[in-house]
Amino acid sequence: MSSINLSIAGLFETVFGYKTSAFEPNFAQVVDINDNNGGDGLARKEYGNIGSSRFYAKDAATGREYYLPVTIEYATGTPEAGDLAVTSIALPNPIIRVSCRKTIIKTGLTERRGTVKELVNVDDYVIHIKGFILSKYDEYPETVVARLRELFEVQASVAIRNPITDIFLLPRGGNDRVVIETLDFPEVVGVRNVRPYEMTLVSDEDFSLLEIE
Repeated sequence: MSSINLSIAGLFETVFGYKTSAFEPNFAQVVDINDNNGGDGLARKEYGNIGSSRFYAKDAATGREYYLPVTIEYATGTPEAGDLAVTSIALPNPIIRVSCRKTIIKTGLTERRGTVKELVNVDDYVIHIKGFILSKYDEYPETVVARLRELFEVQASVAIRNPITDIFLLPRGGNDRVVIETLDFPEVVGVRNVRPYEMTLVSDEDFSLLEIE
């Protein structure tokens, strides 16, 4: 069996249509900010200030360090059966983007320029994740693909751990819950041990509904 020897950045451009340097970071001149032994290079933070999510992780297949890992946690089992547990999965080699918009009612004014804007609410945060599942050898990474399928089929909100999503989700009452909306596995030609994936998640708020009599 042969080991991995390919350009993930090149595959990302082929599959998703644009270049990124996320898969080719240079950490050689960086040292741990908590390292008291000194050393050359720039200091780096290991954890975010909000939520304390990690800034760095290593890919399980290659051992390569990457930036801004994403971890998803979800409950398995049932309280009635007494087998309730929390399952955690680190999304492989993720690139993450967060977007949002506001719902605004605009009312035109007679014989005046512009509109009166009435802010209705801030919509859900939408989290877009793209990445690659790698197999250590020249074989299809079916185990991780199956785990992502299992994750997608969870019929409840899940917890997300990431320094970027912590900034947007945790200040809103400390809730880091999201719902997985879409999961896609784009095709990649000529490579057996790499499977690209895309996920869309939306923030999930807790609401208390009051009955009005």
